[in-house]
Amino acid sequence: METNGMRDSLLDKATALKVIPTVSGVVERVLGIISNDDSSFAELTDVIKYDQSISSKIISIANSAFYSRGIEIFSLQRAMITIGFEEVKRIVMCLVFMNDILKRLKLKESDLLDLWKHSALVACTARVLSTKMLIEDPQKVFTISLLHDIGKTILYMGVENYMAIVNEANAKGKAINVIEQERFGIDHQEIGHVIGVKWRFPDEFLYAIRYHHEDKNTDKHNALLKLVRAADNFAVASNKDPGPEGFILHNEKAVIMSEVQKIMGFLQIG
Repeated sequence: METNGMRDSLLDKATALKVIPTVSGVVERVLGIISNDDSSFAELTDVIKYDQSISSKIISIANSAFYSRGIEIFSLQRAMITIGFEEVKRIVMCLVFMNDILKRLKLKESDLLDLWKHSALVACTARVLSTKMLIEDPQKVFTISLLHDIGKTILYMGVENYMAIVNEANAKGKAINVIEQERFGIDHQEIGHVIGVKWRFPDEFLYAIRYHHEDKNTDKHNALLKLVRAADNFAVASNKDPGPEGFILHNEKAVIMSEVQKIMGFLQIG
């Protein structure tokens, strides 16, 4: 299929992608809470208390060896207090992203795992970098970074063996979006933006999704883009960036990997 035809096909798939029921409910409200610096514990509780799968998972995590203080917890509110507000927000967003977005799109198990691992690593990396550099709200940065590659879902579904293209980009040290543009006339940034608009993502989220590979200053959200871009580069090649962000992340690598492993354990993902 020629480039223009492939571009049209992928855009059609992104445009036709149905809004997942949870996206119009829990996801939209969770994103709203995380985007609002004045959001409260009670607001987040009100969002997730009617979602049995998320509520039960939060309670289970609160009773895990990582948080348990020897007293079994049965209520969602007590579980959230035990875990902590910021940590709960990260866990909830990971659960929503994995179970209510990626799994419902029915990606192949290997593709789902690859996309999830990369997204989680970028999210944890960006959060640590945000904290160290005192730039942006770390929780918001975490969530935006978790969703930054949402456009790749369409490529995994619409391109035969897209994983081989990802591996090729990594092996050659070439940006994946450049290869995508060469072969399909479109990249995962543009596709992700289409999905994000349809799913009513906040403006900051849309901007990071659309421009996280663009190596230039923009008029909006420069600090946010800098964090996501640096985290994404670190996740692909941790020893490549000699700049100040790369230096910070190199020193914090053990912390980052520990956080990723903790999330993997909570979600029981290999």
